[in-house]
Amino acid sequence: MKKILLCFITTIAAANFHAQVSLASTAGTTSGTYTTLKGAFDAINAGTHQGAITINITANTTETATAILNASGGAVNYTSVLIKPAAGVNATITSADPVATIKFNGADNVTIDGSNNGTLSRNLSINSTFVAVTGTTPVVLWVSCTATDGADNIVVKNTNFAGSSSSGTVGAIIVSGTTLGAAEINNNNFQALNNSFVRAQNGIFAVGNATNTDTGWIIKDNVIGSTVATDKMLFRGIAVQNAKNFEVSGNTITGVALPATSTGLSTGILIGAAVSNGVVYKNRISDIKQPNPAGYGAVGLYLNSSIAASNILAYNNVINDIAGMGYALAGGVADNGNGIVVGNGGGYRLYYNTVVLDTNQTNAGRPSALNIISTVTAAGAIDLRNNILVNSQTQTGDRYAIYSGAANTVFSNINYNDYFSTGTALGYLTTTRPTLADVQAGFGGNVNSVSIAPVFASATNFRLLIGSNPTLDNKGTPVTGVTVDADNNARNATTPDLGGYEFVTELLAVSEQSMAAKQTVSYYPNPVVDVLNLRSDSKIKNVEGFNLSGQKVISESINAENGTVDMRKLPSGVYFLKVNSDRGSESVKVIKK
Repeated sequence: MKKILLCFITTIAAANFHAQVSLASTAGTTSGTYTTLKGAFDAINAGTHQGAITINITANTTETATAILNASGGAVNYTSVLIKPAAGVNATITSADPVATIKFNGADNVTIDGSNNGTLSRNLSINSTFVAVTGTTPVVLWVSCTATDGADNIVVKNTNFAGSSSSGTVGAIIVSGTTLGAAEINNNNFQALNNSFVRAQNGIFAVGNATNTDTGWIIKDNVIGSTVATDKMLFRGIAVQNAKNFEVSGNTITGVALPATSTGLSTGILIGAAVSNGVVYKNRISDIKQPNPAGYGAVGLYLNSSIAASNILAYNNVINDIAGMGYALAGGVADNGNGIVVGNGGGYRLYYNTVVLDTNQTNAGRPSALNIISTVTAAGAIDLRNNILVNSQTQTGDRYAIYSGAANTVFSNINYNDYFSTGTALGYLTTTRPTLADVQAGFGGNVNSVSIAPVFASATNFRLLIGSNPTLDNKGTPVTGVTVDADNNARNATTPDLGGYEFVTELLAVSEQSMAAKQTVSYYPNPVVDVLNLRSDSKIKNVEGFNLSGQKVISESINAENGTVDMRKLPSGVYFLKVNSDRGSESVKVIKK
């Protein structure tokens, strides 16, 4: 009897030891262990586990087929499902299934949280290893409706997604209908937050219902693509179609590259079809390439709504390194890389974006920082203000800061922008526009726009370099809805700066002695090791500190004539402090040891 009991206990222990998935629920059978996520989903679909369900991934799993979670209803009876790695565990869910690794089939209220400690750490990876063949379209995660019900309230965060290859996996996350990539019954309130994506045709491809558009999508703070060639996306980083009340923000998209034989369009972010009431902001887009001379080019941000009053706000986006070979039309190469393209519809507000075309293209064409296509026809479709639009390419042929195939009537407002090109023409509208005066005459507006070559902190850091851009300081105008920059620093309430970042000019360009004679603020010690003391003959409201790249690194309130600034957390170097008092602002240079 003792031997039998010991054998029974050993069998249970061995089963638990080899289980990679543990499950807890508030109803039905309240616990269970499985070797795959599919096993846990199958048990939920059978009604074994009910109520609020938590699935812990305790070790790597190799899925035997697509792990499908069905909608709650009938025998399936859950209120929520949370999938996460167990505390302290780094785990990978892998599948070689030709359809998907995971599919939410009309399932509601499901969260994948890849952090094993409740922070923003990414400790869970979900991969597809299926090598695509003709007729197959594998996906890593497919959020799908059923014939009658959408998959609502899906949250995917803190997770690494990887396909088998950029051409072999159609998407890392696809939100669509019962047919992959097709419109659907609404999948509302989908969220993708702080995930990473490599090796797929699309990072996130979300297509809603064209008639009753999906609502509440948030795609935020994801990292898509890679500098490693084999880890790049093939077609696009993010695509959002047929959606309203959506947000695409804070995403870093680097590395979207089509093969030399593909004629497709390479895109960082595509906002298209029936989209409305959305915001696209603080996205960093770079390394978007189309190397095929018979291809359709490359675009950083493509705005292509079918709605004339779409109400899309795009601001504080920073875009560079966009290049294509060109589209062979009538025997000539015509369509190369573009930073931002507006292709259809209207109701666009483009504010405070920094777009720099800084990668030479092999063939001549018409690369532009901003391109308005002739299919944009609605009067007042575009409000364009406070942007830096630069084309610094040096290849032969035309290259523009702004190009418009549409009439100037599509601009409801066009002003307070910096247009700069190293080419012979600054812009194009019906004809080339060589100078700022020509742009003003052709496009209209632009009374307060400038044509100045900005000096950036580096080839990859597009904050304006302090001390090198005095003629660009305070050239913007306040706009409704944007009060901070891409670093979340407050915009000047009366004279904001152009482009993605607020900056301060170096007021110490004159000699130190001359500046000292004008100062109303005294400060010591300088150099400083820990705490800087400030004294003024007027009340100091606050102090803002900037490094040489223009990034704000200090923000302290004082509200007194005397105060201190804690410099201990800053690395050694030179900083500029903007001391704001009742009498105005004064900048001082401080050396931190």
